[in-house]
Amino acid sequence: MNIRHLIMLFTLLAAFAISATSWAGLGDVAIFSEGVGWITQENADIQRAVVFDNLKDTVAAVDEVVYKTDAEIGPWAEERIDDEHADIIILFGWTPTTLYTPGNGQADDSIMERFIYGGNVVLNCSDYIFYVSESNNEVGGLQNIINLNVEMWGAGTQITPTDLGAEHTPSLVNFTSERPFKSEQIVDPWTVEAAFGDNGATFFDPGIIKLNDSSGRVGICMQEPSGGDLPRGQVLIEMINFISKQADVATPVEPAGKATTTWGHIKNIK
Repeated sequence: MNIRHLIMLFTLLAAFAISATSWAGLGDVAIFSEGVGWITQENADIQRAVVFDNLKDTVAAVDEVVYKTDAEIGPWAEERIDDEHADIIILFGWTPTTLYTPGNGQADDSIMERFIYGGNVVLNCSDYIFYVSESNNEVGGLQNIINLNVEMWGAGTQITPTDLGAEHTPSLVNFTSERPFKSEQIVDPWTVEAAFGDNGATFFDPGIIKLNDSSGRVGICMQEPSGGDLPRGQVLIEMINFISKQADVATPVEPAGKATTTWGHIKNIK
């Protein structure tokens, strides 16, 4: 092969590499506070306003930031399941009925489940994630949506920022989490990506778990009922900023189709 052919080959390979990694960055963010759990409506509205007013100033990679009602958020999420961006939903302790049928009425293949497994992100504050709805899902909500045998009973867990938290969530303060993640329960195909605060052992909150080989993530932020003055909005912004810097969001492992492949694989091995 002569020099000219080598140059042409490297040019084609470079062009392929660029196209293969063109799916990049975060997408849109929808904030839901029409229903709340373990937080007052007033405080949830204050915290959502903190995110709405300040997120794009901190995380330039984010596209549109919107408020959505229950009726609106299901269609919004479904449109973004396979849009090749890591879109984000923020909840305040209440699961919208258009994302997941209350009372675990749709244990498999709900919009919420497909949204996460499609490479997107859900972050929840206040009450137990996916537990509370129009009729409660209880522990089955989280278990069905992420397909893991997990629970979040951990009343009175004293949380201190970790070294990672001090670096990436500087607004986080000491607090008492009532519903933390437990790292030993996070197993394949999920991993603990970030524990921003923990009890010095395996209980952590705030934190993010990540679906392997995907940009799908689930995060919690101060799941407790009494701290109306906790800086949830600012910590949420800092968590999203952390996500925006991760390699799979900035430069995905594979181009479009990876999330769908992961979804099918996980459903087959469930």
